[in-house]
Amino acid sequence: MASLSNELVTFQADVVKALGHPLRIEIVGYLKQKERSVSDIIEHFGVDPSNVSRHLAILKRAGILNANKRGLNVYYEVAMSCVPDFLNCIGQSIRKRFER
Repeated sequence: MASLSNELVTFQADVVKALGHPLRIEIVGYLKQKERSVSDIIEHFGVDPSNVSRHLAILKRAGILNANKRGLNVYYEVAMSCVPDFLNCIGQSIRKRFER
């Protein structure tokens, strides 16, 4: 039983680490309402395509995002619906702290 618990904690840590970059947090926020193509994501954030691809790969590897290839395009969507809620909770807590 302890082994399963250790694996779960390790996976949770991997998810939190994957969220450890501002652009990755912004990408999750951008994708929380609907799936978008890589080109949409690149255009929205105005960053280098290789940089976006690297961040998307990290989020996908952690299980936060799903990727669906259709034709020549790859579309990403949030796979862990709780992650945007988690980020929203953190954001609200930080806002409250700064308001005091």
